[in-house]
Amino acid sequence: MYGNLDIEIIDFIDLIDNTLSSSFTEKWKHKYSEKFIKLFQLKILTALSNRKPIKINSLYNYFTKKGRYSPEVVINFFNSIEIELYNPVITGQLTKGPTSS
Repeated sequence: MYGNLDIEIIDFIDLIDNTLSSSFTEKWKHKYSEKFIKLFQLKILTALSNRKPIKINSLYNYFTKKGRYSPEVVINFFNSIEIELYNPVITGQLTKGPTSS
């Protein structure tokens, strides 16, 4: 059968597959906007394509500064999707509030 690591890998692949699906977009677009969800999906795809993880603070800054979404909306989204489940694609811990860059 499968070992624990195999099960974790399968679960993670399922998570990514679901995140990139239209059902994920449908589920969250009314609360966060379709553009917001598509930007998140694009960031996930880019990280996987480049084989380079995204730091959660960089993702936060991307949404709040370039995307001009409010910090509350971004943090709420991260909590809603349980962003910690996306490790190792999204790494680190979010420092509360906007960071200066």
